Amino acid sequence: MKFSDFKKAKTLSLANLLSRSNYALANELKQCDFKYISCFYDEILGKENLIKCEIGSISYVLALICKNFGVKNEYFDELDEGFLSGECSVGEEEFVWLSEWLKDAQNIIIDASFFTHKDAKMLFEFLEILGLNVIVCDSDIKSYETNGDLSELKELNNFDGSVIYQEISATPYIKGGASFMAASKIKDGDLVEISNGDFKMSANFTLDLSQSSTVAFVGVSKISGYNFRQVMVRKI
Repeated sequence: MKFSDFKKAKTLSLANLLSRSNYALANELKQCDFKYISCFYDEILGKENLIKCEIGSISYVLALICKNFGVKNEYFDELDEGFLSGECSVGEEEFVWLSEWLKDAQNIIIDASFFTHKDAKMLFEFLEILGLNVIVCDSDIKSYETNGDLSELKELNNFDGSVIYQEISATPYIKGGASFMAASKIKDGDLVEISNGDFKMSANFTLDLSQSSTVAFVGVSKISGYNFRQVMVRKI
């Protein structure tokens, strides 16, 4: 699969938070007929076009889009639509109208988190099947090898508790809303350490009241694994 440049046309965005990944592209998208599927509300893209899903569930979302898109394949016929829909928190009826809406769309926007998702291969196989222009909003990667082989979808990770979303930054930071602060039992300005397996960083926590999500954003020099991580939070 080769990735494309953005064309001003009907578009579905699957980027986690497009306005933070590519502000210019988010504003271009607003000039088009568009929808976006994400676990985040994007202030630039607004609420009207948002289809909210669970963290990390994009593999289930894309599988159900393909199934409802009319793809003729036994693999999609055998999917448990009720289970997948329940796990990603997007209603079955939403996939019906979304798949109809997609029939004259030209673009799908993704972000670099697709490459580190636990079901990355399947994500790109599904995108290949849909046959739309795929734009990577925050990476110079030009292609991804697909072979048409479809395998069983992996179980979603548990993202209960304290969850972070990693962003590339020259300066480390931890910024989150009141929900993350309460779940992590910390206060604005606290010096905290967050860790999970081989991931560890420390910074002062900054309360951002504009964030309603339970996920905190952290600035790192290099993304460690999947952008979303469930973490332990400890006040230093």
